[in-house]
Amino acid sequence: MTKGEGKAGTRPGRPTLVATRPPTRNERKQATRQELIQATIDAIAEGGLSALTLGKITQRADLSRGLVNFHFRHKEQLLVETLSFLTEEYRQSWRQAVARAGADPAAELEAIVRNDFHPAICNRKKVAVWFAFRGESKARPTYLEVCKRADDEFSTVVTGIVGRLVAAGGYRIDPQATAIGLQAMIEGLWLDCLMYPQSFRREDAMATVMSYLAAVMPDHFSVEPPCPAARASHGGRS
Repeated sequence: MTKGEGKAGTRPGRPTLVATRPPTRNERKQATRQELIQATIDAIAEGGLSALTLGKITQRADLSRGLVNFHFRHKEQLLVETLSFLTEEYRQSWRQAVARAGADPAAELEAIVRNDFHPAICNRKKVAVWFAFRGESKARPTYLEVCKRADDEFSTVVTGIVGRLVAAGGYRIDPQATAIGLQAMIEGLWLDCLMYPQSFRREDAMATVMSYLAAVMPDHFSVEPPCPAARASHGGRS
């Protein structure tokens, strides 16, 4: 190699051009499906499920009706795919949060709570779509099946973490009841995010949940509760 040259005879400082391959047919297909799912999420968040039409979805995605029908046989299939996508996205987020927390059950449980109030999870669009699907789950067995499968896994993990904390701290509480209370509180605060966006604050919601954990498992959690002014104004309640 001569002085002043880089590898393969290129001169230092000169950018190396990297050839990019065109997307494969399968990659294009997956990208289009994802566009349709995202358009469906946006449409449900804006107008709910009852007013949803394929026309509104295709308009948002800027795709033809024929292309939509190529990827999804009918609107119901697209809705199930959308619910499955959101469910898996949430599942991956809380599982990764638990994995990053290590083997400490207190850190795992706090990681789950923090994940549940992360802006990517706890935002009006996602929450609106979650509640829209859950509101229809009794009438749509497929929705119920998707939601129940996800809920069961989440409940099992949370109950298991609480059980380890109960054993470690010698708390006289029922792990399953405590886990159910935790999940109910989080979902109730998600509803506040949807209904009272002007006054909802993620940090207040997080502090509320952590105060619950500190009350039932004081040896593992300690947090100052939200200030009285924040509690009085939270959710638009007096």
